[in-house]
Amino acid sequence: MVKSVFELALYIELNLFAFSILLVLLLFTRSKTNRLLFDQKLFITLIVSNAILLIFDTLMVVFDGMGGQGYRILLYISTFVYYIFNTLISMFWYMYIHYYIYRNKPALMKQLSYISIPFFIVCILTVLSLFGNYAFYIDSNNIYHRGRYFILITILSYLYIVFSYILLFIKRRSMKRKEFLTLLLFAIPAIIGGVIQVIIYGITLLWICTTLSLMIIYINIQNTQLYKDYLTDLYNRRQLDNYMRAKINNSNTRRIVGYMIDIDSFKKINDVYGHDIGDLALKITAQVLRDTFSQNDFIARYGGDEFVVITDINDGEDPYEYIDKINYNLTSLNSKKDLAFKIGLSIGCSIQVPGETLTDFFRRMDKMMYINKAKTR
Repeated sequence: MVKSVFELALYIELNLFAFSILLVLLLFTRSKTNRLLFDQKLFITLIVSNAILLIFDTLMVVFDGMGGQGYRILLYISTFVYYIFNTLISMFWYMYIHYYIYRNKPALMKQLSYISIPFFIVCILTVLSLFGNYAFYIDSNNIYHRGRYFILITILSYLYIVFSYILLFIKRRSMKRKEFLTLLLFAIPAIIGGVIQVIIYGITLLWICTTLSLMIIYINIQNTQLYKDYLTDLYNRRQLDNYMRAKINNSNTRRIVGYMIDIDSFKKINDVYGHDIGDLALKITAQVLRDTFSQNDFIARYGGDEFVVITDINDGEDPYEYIDKINYNLTSLNSKKDLAFKIGLSIGCSIQVPGETLTDFFRRMDKMMYINKAKTR
């Protein structure tokens, strides 16, 4: 594993580049919100674990083959930490996949005792390596070597990846195609880098490849949470504001129509049936709106039990036809759901006037919605 000065400099430069990317991902993830969700915390744990592995991987290469008892101790420490985190990051990845799919933290924590078994086996072998040839050993020339149980440790680490893929394929039908493909492709760069690393001794690409995988996750999934509503998976108000500013500034011959939708008696639903049923009513309403409007239309949860839909119509088109479609789809979905109540919606419709401010546009939508709500009481 001893490298020339040029090889060592290149190795450090590549790891430093990957470390810089991880630092940027960490700063972006932390700066976007004051309160992190559990999957965001797990994602940050993956970033930090990968960064630690890059650091100690670099230290292993630097200290490898250097004479003296001091460097020998440093090489042992670096290699020990490297082997521990090598499996730990795989376990964190399984936890991330499990929580992302099921959104059930207590269930995940209950499984932790047996999820951790492969990791604890690796820990035992790594500790024993301080006294003999198990996970690794360091010879009299202070050169690192893989131990006789290296392949076992590799298999135990990849077990977490295998179980992650099993979970993904079991729940693939309940996931969006983009999410499924992103999570599916996450491990591919790491697997390729890991296989090359195992076959060609002395080449370490695994954690640089894992950095690339984390970038893919951030771009396609974690960053999405900045503009999506967690419960309904619709756009949130922040993204609605961004969208409308761009929409109004973009010249278009078609007319902009907005719909403000409010769930009738939502407070009563929460008080009588509980917040879980209230959340279900929000999800059902979101589904009704997705069924009614096209993918080119903008659907957002405005806040609480209010939703906003922005679409375009041509001259001569009746914007109120969409209200009839919403009510039709709502009636259809109400009949399919086994609920103790029927979800009702109050809908306000407004056509944007050229030169009108966003505030006035939304105020007119809101006013029309409350006029409609008063008629249903």
